[in-house]
Amino acid sequence: MRSTAISAGCNWPGPGRNDTMPSAKGMVKAMEEAGRETARGWRGGEPTPAGPLAVAFMNSIGPTSWGGGEQWMLTCGCLLRQRGHQIYYIGRAGSRFLERCRQAGFPVLGLEIGSDFGPANILRLARFFRENHVQVLIANFNKDVRLGGLAARYAGVPRVLARNGLPIVQNNWRYRLSYRFFTHGIITNTAAIKQRYLSYGWLSPSFIHVIPNGIDIDQPVEFPRNEVLEQFGLPDRRPIIGTFGRLVKQKQHHIFLEVAAALLKEWPEALFLIVGDGPLRQSLQQYAFDLGILDSIYFLGFQNNVMPLYSICDLVTLTSEEEGQPNTVLEAMLAGKAVVAFNVGGVSELLATPEVGRLVPPNDIFRMTQAIQELLLDEDTRENMGRCARRFVQEHFSLDQMIERLEALLIEEVGQATGGTHGA
Repeated sequence: MRSTAISAGCNWPGPGRNDTMPSAKGMVKAMEEAGRETARGWRGGEPTPAGPLAVAFMNSIGPTSWGGGEQWMLTCGCLLRQRGHQIYYIGRAGSRFLERCRQAGFPVLGLEIGSDFGPANILRLARFFRENHVQVLIANFNKDVRLGGLAARYAGVPRVLARNGLPIVQNNWRYRLSYRFFTHGIITNTAAIKQRYLSYGWLSPSFIHVIPNGIDIDQPVEFPRNEVLEQFGLPDRRPIIGTFGRLVKQKQHHIFLEVAAALLKEWPEALFLIVGDGPLRQSLQQYAFDLGILDSIYFLGFQNNVMPLYSICDLVTLTSEEEGQPNTVLEAMLAGKAVVAFNVGGVSELLATPEVGRLVPPNDIFRMTQAIQELLLDEDTRENMGRCARRFVQEHFSLDQMIERLEALLIEEVGQATGGTHGA
């Protein structure tokens, strides 16, 4: 019977650029078959005795990409391992994400991921879950929810949770069915995403768990300026304004370049740092050339340790069109830097008051430029803002706070699924 259910799934086309899905009728039928065939395993069987959890993180991000979601998964895995839990990672074979997990000493499973419901991957995943007695699957993308969630059903994994660092769940039948059949809850990092999902009307408050991102509040944040400039081949000019993040459409680096062009008219010696990599790098470099500002823009690529670069910035910006709780804002605040950001997603939960940062309306280049100019002209306000921001992050966004909330949630979820109380 299981092979029949898998066969039904293998004919579904995987999502392409437009996230195409099978027909509603076919999807519902196959999901219901999977649910009937694995109902006993899905409930988790006998109560799990107290002890370490076996947790698998699944993330099908592209081969060279690395962002906040990937950092969150690896950081959480490291912290859960320190607390005695067994952690596994699943992703695209050869991806930067999976390689970094491997380098951190974790068992990994690499897949050639195409269709959401490819039978070979479903079988490999189900076998992996069974062999390692996985109790919780935390899935990153909607593709991971569908592929990993279906395999988890076959394997009898007690709990599947989606982790949404961005509002990737849309209000339509495809997502409603996927999240109804394949997950037991959503972890997100901001109340803004939870409120957006609740507005759909088919997700309950208890289904969505808000666990804010955490950051290592004890890490070094001060570095010798001259050494950092020399390390990255930067001239000794001021002010330095930075933006940090993947070079993708969501981050709207073209707006950062337009703001830079406006600011250079008043501060011709200013430097603008773009830290991160991605598919838009070449087009952004061309745009900087077209604007006549390429000599003042430094594309520094992906960096394992970004704190030295924050340390030399006078100000940090965020020009994204959409965010959850951006790590770059947390990092800049911890580094004691003033931040000017578009008021999108959960950014206002970080820049909660004018004392810790400046919010401007989304996509308002004039207001963004104006706010930066005001702070560049007022060093006392800028530095006081940085100090307040650092204290705010230290008090509310530590790694300890984040992992305690996550661990408690996972223990509670497994306990509910297995009919017993699971303790770490």
